[in-house]
Amino acid sequence: MTKTMLILFWALWLLDVLAALYGHREFIMGVFGQYAAPSAGYVLMWTALLLAMLAILFGSVFLKNHGHHTAALIVAAVPVVLSLPFLLYMLVLVIARPDWR
Repeated sequence: MTKTMLILFWALWLLDVLAALYGHREFIMGVFGQYAAPSAGYVLMWTALLLAMLAILFGSVFLKNHGHHTAALIVAAVPVVLSLPFLLYMLVLVIARPDWR
């Protein structure tokens, strides 16, 4: 694995970790927060999402350690690519600063 590819992998992996931590925070706030009223469907949905993120995190490191570098990059890039439209939308809101009163 080249140095550039390794840096790209760890940058994508770090973004995945941050997304997983944010999801974990949302889950905890939804279950134990001030206005929490979790249902079984809510808990199952978040459990499935967090398990998927865990599979992506450990799967990408497993693939990297076993010599499948391109597959590891693709697996680590999936959450980042899926969140790009939202991130671009948020960037436009930060730059444009709309007045929505």
